[in-house]
Amino acid sequence: MSDLWDACNGQNIELVIEACTRVIEANKEPPERLAVAFNNRGNAYTTQGEYDRAMADLNEAIRLNPRNPLAFNNRGYAWTRQDQHERAVADFGRAVQLDPDYAAAFNNRCWSRAVLGALTEALADCDESLRLRPNAPTTLDSRGFVYLRLDRPQQALADYNAALGLRPQAATSLYGRGLAYLKLSDQAQGERDIAAARQADPDVASKFRRWGVAGP
Repeated sequence: MSDLWDACNGQNIELVIEACTRVIEANKEPPERLAVAFNNRGNAYTTQGEYDRAMADLNEAIRLNPRNPLAFNNRGYAWTRQDQHERAVADFGRAVQLDPDYAAAFNNRCWSRAVLGALTEALADCDESLRLRPNAPTTLDSRGFVYLRLDRPQQALADYNAALGLRPQAATSLYGRGLAYLKLSDQAQGERDIAAARQADPDVASKFRRWGVAGP
């Protein structure tokens, strides 16, 4: 069983699904341990885009252990992948209630709040996430997006620069920085960043439009 648990807690998505399914079907674990298997399999299904299966597993993980912040965070992330940001905010909120030091959940709630246009609250979440986990590139990217939506391009530029220093090919950071440069009247650099972002992710512009920020 230890090998199964190693695979169920691993990084290989197909092996996670296979191993966690075997743990679940054996039904020999106490509820809190079984909840881990449902959580891990649900998160793997989210990665694969199988959202109905993901939500069923994550709901079961929460039913079995309603005090596990990871399951709420993972269900919130599954909601964001389906553009259900109000539901995501509620789950991320529950995650940080259960674990006030959960930096990733603060960042995730920041992002969903930013997409919803709750920008003051989003900024507070990103700031708290960075206090808990300084220089996290994903949170710097999120806060850059918040500043972009707040029409504070100089601050957006600073965060995107910091994020790209850690993840140089991140399409969302490149595209966001390009938009910040355009707002600051640096047309040439803005166009270079946007071209690089499109090369990294051809759908990046449509994603930003879906998130409420129009670009070229």
